Amino acid sequence: MYDPSSPLLRPVISEDGIPNPEAKVRFAEDRLLDAVIWCELMPSEVVTEADVMGRFGLTKAAARSGLSRLGYDGWAMPQPRTGWLILPVSGALIGHVIGARRIAEAALTELALDASAREELEQVGRVLAATDGQNDAGLVRTINHYLNRIDGIMLENSNPFTARHLRKLWHHTARVTHYFEESGAQQSFRRTDGSTLIQALCAGDGNAIRAARTALLDAQETFFMRQLLRDETPLSRPGLTSNRKSTTQNRRNL
Repeated sequence: MYDPSSPLLRPVISEDGIPNPEAKVRFAEDRLLDAVIWCELMPSEVVTEADVMGRFGLTKAAARSGLSRLGYDGWAMPQPRTGWLILPVSGALIGHVIGARRIAEAALTELALDASAREELEQVGRVLAATDGQNDAGLVRTINHYLNRIDGIMLENSNPFTARHLRKLWHHTARVTHYFEESGAQQSFRRTDGSTLIQALCAGDGNAIRAARTALLDAQETFFMRQLLRDETPLSRPGLTSNRKSTTQNRRNL
């Protein structure tokens, strides 16, 4: 998920300790991405530069750069004279993300972790074991933090090109999850793969890694489908309304 310390992000501090000139712009880009993933900027919401300037305390230049970056990375689409449309959540999008992950995550079966990475994973495993079965809201957030750290360790030990692709797919998954968790159904998704995945990673067992990730993907897909079936938003086909208007007008002209 969003990680401001990620090696994939451009550094904001130069070697002599002086902030890079682009630091504020980069902060804006990362902050708006964070807002999209956590649904502070909701799917299908249309926002303007003025909106994000006021909501996130950004300068006009930083807001423009941040929105442009969202557009470049496919998180938003420019709308003539209205602003930027935040990428909607749809069944097709969910299907594409899950399908891409089933292909891309095959690379995780070949991870080779060093001793420090295995040691950190074992520490995370002890924390998860100590909190097993507990459902306190604050504790759940802590557990999710450690689960995200497992994902971070996998990215750090992946091919950097694979890592970049996986990070974006996981960002999409996180956004869809947050969107459904914040919906009226008030259903939360709980990952249960932590301990199994840690054991597989520490043992370097590719088959067990694949099995753990497949189980997680299956659980997430089931959760998303269940939430989609609870959604009462009417379905429509693009252009249907305009076609009906045209038909009505043509009949009036007869």
